Amino acid sequence: MTGLVIATAATRGWASTYVTEIPLDDAIYVELDTLNNLGVLDTYISEIRPISRIEAARLVVEAQDNLSRVADPAGLAHSLVNDLAAQLPQEVEWIKDDRQDNLGNVFYPLERIEAGYVFSSGQRRTFNNNGVGPLHAVEATPLLANDDDLSTEPGSNEVGRLAMWEGLGSFFTVYGEGAVAGPLTRAGQNPRLDLLTGAGVVSWGNLALSFGKEEMVWGTGYFGALSQGANAAPFPALRLRNIHPTYLPGFLRYLGPMRFDAFFGQLDGDRYFAHPWLDGQALVFKPLPTVEFGIDHAIMFGGRHNDGYNWAGFLGRATAFDTGNPTVGNTNSRGGLFVKAYFPHWRGLQIYQETLGEDNLTKEVPGIGRFLPFLSVSYQGGVYLPRLSADGRTTLRFEYAVIESNYSNHSDSLYWAYDNRLMGYPLGPDSSRADLALQRWVDNRNRLQGDIFYTNRAGNTLVGWHREQSGGMAVALWRLPKPFLGSSTFLGDIQIQASFEYVQNLDFTTVTGVRTMLSITFAFSDPITSLHWG
Repeated sequence: MTGLVIATAATRGWASTYVTEIPLDDAIYVELDTLNNLGVLDTYISEIRPISRIEAARLVVEAQDNLSRVADPAGLAHSLVNDLAAQLPQEVEWIKDDRQDNLGNVFYPLERIEAGYVFSSGQRRTFNNNGVGPLHAVEATPLLANDDDLSTEPGSNEVGRLAMWEGLGSFFTVYGEGAVAGPLTRAGQNPRLDLLTGAGVVSWGNLALSFGKEEMVWGTGYFGALSQGANAAPFPALRLRNIHPTYLPGFLRYLGPMRFDAFFGQLDGDRYFAHPWLDGQALVFKPLPTVEFGIDHAIMFGGRHNDGYNWAGFLGRATAFDTGNPTVGNTNSRGGLFVKAYFPHWRGLQIYQETLGEDNLTKEVPGIGRFLPFLSVSYQGGVYLPRLSADGRTTLRFEYAVIESNYSNHSDSLYWAYDNRLMGYPLGPDSSRADLALQRWVDNRNRLQGDIFYTNRAGNTLVGWHREQSGGMAVALWRLPKPFLGSSTFLGDIQIQASFEYVQNLDFTTVTGVRTMLSITFAFSDPITSLHWG
């Protein structure tokens, strides 16, 4: 209940705070997810990510207040709460002292720095929906999806990433994360330098308005997102969201704590309808402690050769009240629903399901297709048992995805890809996947995961083509942040991933072979050292 009070209080008045998003590969999400599974958090809504550092700090305070109500035989929950407080010391202090809206100027030059190594082998998948429609995309790094298009070359690669942020006037934040990735040690190969994420954020009350390249992941999927995901690089967009969960007015408050995310951006020019507009919205509610549900929608429109409309037509498409037509300006829409149910008395069992429809049935259903939006439906769901063992250290997850043949595609170049990468589910259209994953906290700081998976691309829709099938396994180790080299402020963590996949008829050809991937990342942060003035 304490968490609900904090969430409500955060929306009162017109104060402001610093809002910097936590990178999606940060260990903080692993720890918050685990605390939520152990029943320590009341208002954690994970279906919209990333979250800000100040929101994560609010959740730490909520967890500290709730620790006494849960059994914690292994001491895992207590250990994770203490670790999170050490990673967010300033923000936790701001929340506890209720001064997150009255801060001086601050600069954190080393929010997070990463050094990594990636080895990959095997052919990379291409996506063109077998020539049906103009979808064009290529896989970035085999077996390393959902990594913001951190592209590598076959063989050995080195990766460096640096994140920092600055807050001014208690309401304006600038943050960014840059990366260099590629084969630095091989002659003739040039590594790629990128600004992965970066934005300027203005906060007003519980709202954050930003412009820049920001990560967005919506939905319940663990191994990939159906709608907005992190498989492609973030694209430039104007974005509005609430910082902490809030309530709708009147009787709608019975929908419970709510989070929302909305954006308006523009995609790449490497398509016939160059630089189309894209906007979307997501809403997630928690009406009961054991139920979460959400909706999301996005529409793509405009671009060169597709902008034969006036300002009213532009606004109609942007709001989706007028989706246009191919003559004066076509559109491509997506709409999704997702729900997650918790069963606390069954070892915290969670069941989740998501559907996503796309409106490209005009040609597929002649005559009436344009009146039947969102019928090209893809599905994703799973069953998660977070307390397979009584001590809460072992978890078991099964997840599946069935992706429709028109997913991310369109009859023209309004397809869901950015800079040649799929923006949603990394397996592409006309595919399916099943995963079985077992996780174990070896101790309160090290988590080991093993995963076996099966994939199928093209299903039975191809005539004269070879259906692609694969099976494989993956292991991952997280070592949570701890003081590094005896330092009281400098924290270090390690993430190791290794994957193996045997593929038949790769890209619907006669190519059959093995793909492998190894990733080792060392991350360091200094959450205390900062510059203050004003």
